[in-house]
Amino acid sequence: MDIRKIFYLVLFAAFITNCSSKPEMKKAFLEGTITVADSIDNSKDYSGIQLIITYQESADNPIDTLFNESSDINGFIKGKVEFPQKGVYPVFVKRNGNELASTQFILADNDTLKFTGELPGLDKNFELDSREQRAMNTFNRIDRGFKRVAAYINAGAIADSLIYDEILKWSDLFWEVTQRNKNTIAASLSASESIRLLNIIDKEKMMGRIDDALQDDEMIFAAVNYGFPFISDQNGLDIGLTYLDSLAELTQNDELILGLEQKKIEVLYDSSRVEEAKAALEKFEKIYKNKENAMQWAKNIGYDLAYLAPGFRVPDFSFVTQEGDSVNSTRLIGKPYIIEITPVASSLYQDQYDRTVVLHQIYQNYDLEIFTIPLDRSEITVNAFFEERVRHWDIASFGSFDIQKLIETFNVTDVPTRILVDQNGNIVRKYVTTEFTDVIQGMNSVINQNKKEN
Repeated sequence: MDIRKIFYLVLFAAFITNCSSKPEMKKAFLEGTITVADSIDNSKDYSGIQLIITYQESADNPIDTLFNESSDINGFIKGKVEFPQKGVYPVFVKRNGNELASTQFILADNDTLKFTGELPGLDKNFELDSREQRAMNTFNRIDRGFKRVAAYINAGAIADSLIYDEILKWSDLFWEVTQRNKNTIAASLSASESIRLLNIIDKEKMMGRIDDALQDDEMIFAAVNYGFPFISDQNGLDIGLTYLDSLAELTQNDELILGLEQKKIEVLYDSSRVEEAKAALEKFEKIYKNKENAMQWAKNIGYDLAYLAPGFRVPDFSFVTQEGDSVNSTRLIGKPYIIEITPVASSLYQDQYDRTVVLHQIYQNYDLEIFTIPLDRSEITVNAFFEERVRHWDIASFGSFDIQKLIETFNVTDVPTRILVDQNGNIVRKYVTTEFTDVIQGMNSVINQNKKEN
């Protein structure tokens, strides 16, 4: 199974499982054979090979063992596993106390999983068959095919006049996987991918598929990611917020409802409707006062609403660049700028770096400046990163800023954190991690504002 999909599914399983403190346990049935190559053991006694399935609700919780059965002399293992919710679970193969291999099983209620494999080399010869696995294999095959076509499109090898039909074809293929494998994880992944592709070429058709898929709670994510922006763009933010309310009415999943309430507050915050966001947050805190994670989120966004909301004056800061120039919030008034607060060793920051360079090159004609304030423990790490690349903007020098004060002032809870400030010294928006893709929209608003002022 593709590693990226496994990672997504593990997160998905963890999220869904957290939806109830006492979930009703599901069950699946396992049977299969694991043998040992003659080159390792020619005794033909394959007993004592353990198949172990575990589950951990969160990083702070202990690891529970859901299944632990040993093979008979023929290597045969059979049993029933009970688990909290459909999802991907880690599987370990052990013998004589030694871990010999690991894999993952998709567990779904009343599914039967049949497997075969031989030690060593289980990572290559292990075969698994189940309804969920067959569906996932189909999804992975379609996904690989589309990625090849996407590479051709990006390389300009497919004529522009053919791109619409090509993307529509693959969207339909993903949708076919959904229709033929209902109530599987692969069906949810395929529906999301089909909808994502239609978001590129045909948003009206996309909305139809979202509506068709909303019988499954999992598709509320697609509705939020693609349906909500489209409706808001077409009909205004208030209609978009009403759409989020309608999604909440479609589910009885308390955790999804909580997430939709968080989304509404975030949207109001990002749209500079600060007082409405504060009122919604106050209501949220009353409803979820006994949920620790919800209250931690409320505390974080509450700080941003109080001090870092769009339109607010940027908090005072200062540092010295590696070139020895003094930089502070007062001196920068008159031009827009982005402050990046992040370890340069962050893999996400490094993945985004080329896009940051492009952003800088596009908007430097509008006097945009970028400053990176590194949170790395070693200056050597920072210098090594930029030695391998052309440095296009200034980097704060180690020791010229108070890291803890900076983190507190800008409420840095995840990295990279970026703050876009306009030419008047006012915050346009704070961007966290992958929200970086929204910076272009923010910069365009800065440019339009500047034109009006001039």
